[in-house]
Amino acid sequence: MKIHIDRNSLKHFLVCFAITILLGVYGACAAAGASVTKEWFDRKSYGHWCWFDLLFDALGIGVGIGLHLLLRYII
Repeated sequence: MKIHIDRNSLKHFLVCFAITILLGVYGACAAAGASVTKEWFDRKSYGHWCWFDLLFDALGIGVGIGLHLLLRYII
């Protein structure tokens, strides 16, 4: 399997992180739906499905929800 980590993967991470840290659990659900939808459109446009983009989406959601909960209980 070819490793395909590029700027698009980092954009996936940052967008999911931003949505999740701002909206919490609801943002995590929205980010998960948006990530699968974006990858589906990428597959239709570019002809490939990138699992690494979805991995970076999951990492962004995980880090975002962790920081959201941490900040929520600290503040």
